[in-house]
Amino acid sequence: MNPDEMTNELNTQIHYRLIEKLSESERRYRELVESLREIVFKCDPSGCFTFLNRAWTETLGYNIAESLSQPLSNFLAPEDLARGQQLLDQLQKQQVVIGQELRFQHQSGVIVWLELSAYSSNQSEGGGSLTNITDRKLAEAALQEVNEVLEIRVEQRTAELKKALQDLHRTQTQLVQNEKMSSLGQLVAGVAHEINNPVNFIHGNLTYATQYVSDLLKAIALYQKHSTGIADEVRAELEGLDLDFLTQDLTKLLTSMKVGSDRIRQIVLSLRNFSRLDEAEFKAVNIHEGIDSTLMILQHRLKDQNNQNHNSGIQVIKKYDKLPMVECYAGQLNQVFMNLLTNAIDALEELSCIANKNLGKETTHSKPQLADWQPTITIVTELKEADPLLGLAVVMIRIKDNGVGMAQEVIDRIFEPFFTTKPVGKGTGMGLSISYQIITERHGGILRCLSTIGQGTEFLIQIPISQSSISQ
Repeated sequence: MNPDEMTNELNTQIHYRLIEKLSESERRYRELVESLREIVFKCDPSGCFTFLNRAWTETLGYNIAESLSQPLSNFLAPEDLARGQQLLDQLQKQQVVIGQELRFQHQSGVIVWLELSAYSSNQSEGGGSLTNITDRKLAEAALQEVNEVLEIRVEQRTAELKKALQDLHRTQTQLVQNEKMSSLGQLVAGVAHEINNPVNFIHGNLTYATQYVSDLLKAIALYQKHSTGIADEVRAELEGLDLDFLTQDLTKLLTSMKVGSDRIRQIVLSLRNFSRLDEAEFKAVNIHEGIDSTLMILQHRLKDQNNQNHNSGIQVIKKYDKLPMVECYAGQLNQVFMNLLTNAIDALEELSCIANKNLGKETTHSKPQLADWQPTITIVTELKEADPLLGLAVVMIRIKDNGVGMAQEVIDRIFEPFFTTKPVGKGTGMGLSISYQIITERHGGILRCLSTIGQGTEFLIQIPISQSSISQ
């Protein structure tokens, strides 16, 4: 064998050896690719599959032979078709896509989440891998759902705790307020009792004193008429006393003392009626007596004592219907009357200050004739045999003022605990809240507020005549 033949033979053997090695390497590569859990694919420049490993069928259920020559978009879930096209455009521009999550549709119709990483070449085919992340996405969704549930529970619990804290604060304040009212009631009742005894003594004796003085004056007059020999010293003393004036003035003095004692007795009776310490439970009472007693206690605020206002004080108009006795907590109901009337007086004083400032000036206030304005509180009571809201016979009490009025946003919050529009130190914001609780919870009634800016405010109270009808 000549050298050329030997060289050809050697080249042929080397060539066959290389082919065998290459085939073995390719076989091992295929075995490695086929053993992977991730989908490995190749595609032509148009994006159609040219190779898919076994994981394709194991993951999505499609036959490999039927899937070849089809584009990736044919297997995407409808929700991700647009995103798939965007990634394809990005792949063609940047030649690489890494870690993009897409939803594929399994042959059975189930959604499978796959993470795409791919490369492309302008001259030849591209390829990449698809990793199944369905379990992770389900876990993330479950975790998200748990987090949302926990957030909702935390929000609910926070709201419950906030409400509980507000209720606790309100209850504490109400307990303090009730204790203050109880102590005030005891003090008022005690003072009224202590004043009542000496006043009754004075009042009772004034009748006798008036009669005695009258008898003495008659005796003096008779003595002057029939006495002939009055000593000069006695005559001079009588002339110095001005007996005629003393006789007239003493009678007037005794009369005014009786009027004053009657007034004190009336105030004492009002104080005792307002405190109602002996009526801690439900008891049938006269509603008008409670209102009148409250007005008597507030009399000093109804009068213009300083004579600084252009009016002569606050006028109270009472339009009382003929009411039966009403079962109620009399002391608590008087507290409601006190709160509502005090608020009405405050509103009227506020507008009265405006009237004084603008007196003699042109004003754009909603009451153009403030100079002629008379601050007024109107109290109306009415018996309703069958109220449509409560479904039983009720007593209706309206307390209305012609003050400044309130805006709707204030009316919406008027019964909230600690809400007040008064300056710091003048109001606690608990008066109307406690009043609302007394009427609605303690008496099963209704308390509403109606108000218009510039026209005043009206509070409407409705309480059942008989509390036994509520339990039935």
